[in-house]
Amino acid sequence: MMAETRGDAERAIHGFQLCVARAPTAPEQELLLKLFRENLEKYRKDPAAAKALMTGTAPAEMDVAELAAWTVVANVLLN
Repeated sequence: MMAETRGDAERAIHGFQLCVARAPTAPEQELLLKLFRENLEKYRKDPAAAKALMTGTAPAEMDVAELAAWTVVANVLLN
């Protein structure tokens, strides 16, 4: 989601489409964005937790907190 799109809304839509094969409704998109924002705030406050979520190393140009927050969103979409 992060490599193929720019902007939070576009990432939420793209991730949803990859998993569900349709565009999200407005309420579905807002829930994903809310989940992202809540986790981004959490991981900005606790960078060690963001790094612990990663199984490898994040590319240097990616914000680890943002990557961790999108990882949470992706996990929700896949489950």
